[in-house]
Amino acid sequence: MKLLIADDDTLFRMLLRQTLASDYELEIVDNGDAASSALQRDDAPQLAILDWIMPGLSGPQVCRNVRSRCKSPGPYLLLFIARNNVAEMIAGLQAGADDYVTKPFNPEELRARVHVGRRIVELQSSLESQIAATRNALTANELLQKTVLPCNLCQLPQADPEFLRRVRSLLQALPEDSPKPDPLGVQPSTHSAD
Repeated sequence: MKLLIADDDTLFRMLLRQTLASDYELEIVDNGDAASSALQRDDAPQLAILDWIMPGLSGPQVCRNVRSRCKSPGPYLLLFIARNNVAEMIAGLQAGADDYVTKPFNPEELRARVHVGRRIVELQSSLESQIAATRNALTANELLQKTVLPCNLCQLPQADPEFLRRVRSLLQALPEDSPKPDPLGVQPSTHSAD
């Protein structure tokens, strides 16, 4: 998974690279403008660690920019704050950060917090896929019901060729492991007879 690191301090960038390079595909920038641009791309990293103060946009400004432009949940944003600075923590979370890490950081704590972010991003992606598959299945089921159930006026199945073509294409678009809709809306029993 791609992880963006935005920090203007060369030493911290090096420490972050050593801490995270074995688990993530890193993209490293040294200013807020570059971070904001990277997070707006179509292939944007889904995780980001942002320093609070850096040239160009600050970490909170990057968070606000990203959140104002994202249609979906967007990337998971971690913000570096000064140790024991509750005001920065609150301001950073209000700006759109998902979590924070104090500077100087503990490598194990940082890895754990980034791992939580990765897990959340993966869960969001899985949920979005499941929602799309469910919508497709519901649409296909509605179309099948219209095909099989008789028309209210003529009592004949609604077997329009274009309609049937749409049903077939929707059924083919369903993932292999998704349940196929039953024309009458009844799912087969998963219980054994014994």
